[in-house]
Amino acid sequence: MFSIESFNKTYETDTIPLSIRDKNFSFLMPKKIDSFIDESDSLQNFPMWAKIWDASLILADHIAGNYKSPKTIMELGSGLGVTGITASAFGHSLTLTEYDSHAIQFIHANAHINNCTASIEIKHLDWKNPKLDGSFDIIIGSELTYKESAFPSLLSLFNKYLSKEGEILLTTEPRKIIKFFLDMMMPWYKIQIWRKSLRQGDNSKKILLIRLKAKDKKES
Repeated sequence: MFSIESFNKTYETDTIPLSIRDKNFSFLMPKKIDSFIDESDSLQNFPMWAKIWDASLILADHIAGNYKSPKTIMELGSGLGVTGITASAFGHSLTLTEYDSHAIQFIHANAHINNCTASIEIKHLDWKNPKLDGSFDIIIGSELTYKESAFPSLLSLFNKYLSKEGEILLTTEPRKIIKFFLDMMMPWYKIQIWRKSLRQGDNSKKILLIRLKAKDKKES
């Protein structure tokens, strides 16, 4: 059982304010990440969950502005919960998933301080051995496609948990490895890609928004 009092005693945090469309949010993130890094393999076990990625902001804004009727949504690699908590605030039912136990605690804390615990389930998910029930209208994730070894697991999760008429929404910074990911998805899914811009002062960062929809059997 999550306790915000216990969380506050365990973790030293910073609070980051965010505005998405017409709603304001606050997100807790670790003040320092040193204690979450495995010194024996810092590259392999770097705590990717412990920051707010630009791609998650683009995805949060897209969901907030494009889906008027309530959807059931599963987020893979929820990190600090930014995208899923935003989607919840705009009327959707969310299942937020993470593998790291510290990340799960931060998702609970951020759901608590943003008053959206009623519409969110937070689950541990091992991509190689998933143990969730049901299917979802939308599966979402940001910065999931940086490691080629994870692609088969992602494909398996999509095929297992996406509803028949559902869609997958992913955001990522442009990288060469994206082509290998799309090549693996192409036999199964119709693919659309948009280039989005995230303003950062006088500059802007390019983010890819990828939409996958299952092909009909005759299209496969």
